[in-house]
Amino acid sequence: MVREVDLGPYLRFKQKYLEGVLSGRKRVTVRHGIVRPRFNLVYIVCCGEIYAEAFITKVYYTRLGKLGEDVAAAEGMESREELIAELKEIYGDVGEDDTVSVIYFAVVRRYERPVPLERMRKSF
Repeated sequence: MVREVDLGPYLRFKQKYLEGVLSGRKRVTVRHGIVRPRFNLVYIVCCGEIYAEAFITKVYYTRLGKLGEDVAAAEGMESREELIAELKEIYGDVGEDDTVSVIYFAVVRRYERPVPLERMRKSF
């Protein structure tokens, strides 16, 4: 069974990837399963705070085993093996035949100071 998720207005990242996202070195995120963004414009979130806004430029679905070095590099990883190891750390046992979502994005607005996510939620 393929994991399916709708992505809301928040694209979340671990702290160790935040600087790569904000600097533009990390332009892709690979997520396990089928992740369907509901919005083109999303907030970049880390540790309960919003750091930027990004535009999702492209999404495609493939098998983990078909990911190339180009995706790993756009993810900010040194190699495909490093990317797969990170996915296994996050999602547990993922295999070569598992479906993944490759989400390309571009940061379009970086905030001077992060905004607490709770403050944003209260304004909606």
